[in-house]
Amino acid sequence: MPTTPLAHSLTDEAAAVLTVGGNERLTPELVSRVASAVTRAESADGGVVLLLLGGDSAPTAQDPADFAPSGTGIHLVNTWERVLRRLENAGRPTLAVVEGACTGPALEVLLIADYRLAAPDARLRLAGAEDGAWPGTAVHRLANQIGTARARRLLLLRPWLSAAEAAACDLVDETAGSAREARERAAALVAELSALPGQEWSIRRRLLFDSGLSYEEALGAHLAACDRSLRRQQPLPATRP
Repeated sequence: MPTTPLAHSLTDEAAAVLTVGGNERLTPELVSRVASAVTRAESADGGVVLLLLGGDSAPTAQDPADFAPSGTGIHLVNTWERVLRRLENAGRPTLAVVEGACTGPALEVLLIADYRLAAPDARLRLAGAEDGAWPGTAVHRLANQIGTARARRLLLLRPWLSAAEAAACDLVDETAGSAREARERAAALVAELSALPGQEWSIRRRLLFDSGLSYEEALGAHLAACDRSLRRQQPLPATRP
């Protein structure tokens, strides 16, 4: 299993921890590892789902990445997409911390995270066909999150983005100025996000996902969420002695 420098310092308050190497291939073992993290998150009453991504050096032209090992088929990709969707809808908030190179499946995991922190050495890149990558739902998430025009440029040119450039593209929410700052900020985010009521956050996340619907299509879900929230704030009726 891949590790990152932050892997041993942030796990105490986490509901689940998932580590994905920056150049890691899509394999049944990776899918199983993500599924195990999702299962732990779905059964947790508190904590944050901590996604530790990267930790590798960027692949070179002489030694390019190959994210689809020989024999990879559409069934494995479909299973991967389904388990990513489960993680995206997990009942706990998800925090991604990126170090080093992050591309391929690791970048796909980043795109489903609720909050994203990049260490100063983070470098992000959308993988292309020459890397053995497939045009999965990462393209859909990318366009929804950063806009079609910026997503198109990243798909066409596929540059390596520094932490600051990734933040400017809204691929990450926050950057750290040093490794120490990254550790301290990540620990603070773990504590802060762990305190969120998971079910309530899940409902609000779903409302964000529904933002692409028309107002009329989204209204019912929003009213149901409002009703639930208001009912939670109502005092319980007094019971008779």
